[in-house]
Amino acid sequence: RPIMSRPCSSAAGRERQRVATRARLYAAALAAFRSKGFERASVSEIARAAGCSRPSFYAHFPTLDHVLFELAWRLALQIVRRMEGTTGLRATLERLVDALIEAEEAVDDPVLFREMITVFARRSPEPDIDPAQIPVLPELMRRFEAAREAGELRGGMAPEQAARPCLSGGFGHLLRLGAPPAERRADLRAPFP
Repeated sequence: RPIMSRPCSSAAGRERQRVATRARLYAAALAAFRSKGFERASVSEIARAAGCSRPSFYAHFPTLDHVLFELAWRLALQIVRRMEGTTGLRATLERLVDALIEAEEAVDDPVLFREMITVFARRSPEPDIDPAQIPVLPELMRRFEAAREAGELRGGMAPEQAARPCLSGGFGHLLRLGAPPAERRADLRAPFP
């Protein structure tokens, strides 16, 4: 008598395969970005390197920008985790500086890091790339709100007014060419006596 599989086992297997395919495509795309540059990366070559087809790539990532968005999202989760446990605005900002530098170092490619940041500045035709989905800004806004309630932030300033330029300035500073991470960390921490 044949062994019958459980009804959910094939669905679970397909999900595992989908997750594995997405991971291979993501890794192949990052490798292509590092070796050829974002602008010269080819979806066909990425799919081939991942052992997939072009349609499979597009099923997981509608555009190459979406790969950069995923990289930004993953790094943002690490940044938010790095800020956990801090209290007070100064400690939060110091931890944010360290987390931003660590994110840059994790990418290990300044050109790719710049492309990842600028994905939000490009006028992408894709409506589903929403910078608000990146968890760093909402977390920073929450912390600025707590700072306002604690009297650490000027009374009339809305948390969003403080958080957006703070984060934009931090990322903008990281885009500066030529300075090693330690120097950037010192520059970003300079306002905190």
